[in-house]
Amino acid sequence: MSPIKFAFQNKKSKKRPPAMFRPLLWGLKWESLDIWEDKEAIILAALNYGDLKHLRWIIKIYGANEIKKALSRRLKTEIYPESRNLARLLFPGVRFKHFR
Repeated sequence: MSPIKFAFQNKKSKKRPPAMFRPLLWGLKWESLDIWEDKEAIILAALNYGDLKHLRWIIKIYGANEIKKALSRRLKTEIYPESRNLARLLFPGVRFKHFR
């Protein structure tokens, strides 16, 4: 296989999250999901609806600093109060946007 054809195939293919995320992301088209393009939706779903295995996966893939950045771009009301408390424990210093 030529390198040009191989590179083109890689650009076209999207990396989806593991199947365990499918029930959490029911409102999104699974076939078009990409773990990098849809990072914030995946992080929010894991935090609001996921369990420990989902949290471990997002920490492993994105890292704590990237998760903090993603959460800081979201409104405080987008995250359940219990999930906000968990996020503050797991990712110290995380700040959420407030509605103005």
